Amino acid sequence: MANGKPGDHPITDILYWKLQVYSAETDALIRSIATLCSSNELYAWWNEEIGWGGDAALAEQKSRVRYDELLMRAKQSGSELPEADA
Repeated sequence: MANGKPGDHPITDILYWKLQVYSAETDALIRSIATLCSSNELYAWWNEEIGWGGDAALAEQKSRVRYDELLMRAKQSGSELPEADA
């Protein structure tokens, strides 16, 4: 059972513990993804697209695609974008 410590889940390691999980670039993309969607949407995406068996190359590819999708969605909806994504 998860106890909230580093190593419990890749997403919490990236977002809360600021640990490098995949690569600096991929982890930064995942942090940006987290600013563009809800935590439920983030975890659902991660579970479906990357999951526990996902390697760094898969995570980078899937994160880049998801980030682009969410950025487009935010721009089309007129949402205010975080400064780094504007």
